[in-house]
Amino acid sequence: MIQPTRGRVLVTRMPEPKPESELIIIPETVSQRPSCFAVVIAVGELKQGGIEAGDTVILTHYSGAPCSVEIDGDFVDAAIVPEEDVLAVVED
Repeated sequence: MIQPTRGRVLVTRMPEPKPESELIIIPETVSQRPSCFAVVIAVGELKQGGIEAGDTVILTHYSGAPCSVEIDGDFVDAAIVPEEDVLAVVED
């Protein structure tokens, strides 16, 4: 497991939802953009706080350093994101 340091958060991005209508055509360049929704795996020492492992957060696009993390024997694509790039925590 990777433990982020200082004001960083380890996240795994969620797949971007696809439009239900076939009237909307999404170019390939847009569909290659990383999702802005992510699930927090681990948290470093944050200045602001309010983010815990398991939270769903909204990130700025293209933020974070990509990495691979082993969770329960499976390798998952993840990213280490600065605290400032977390825009919001999604509440249920």
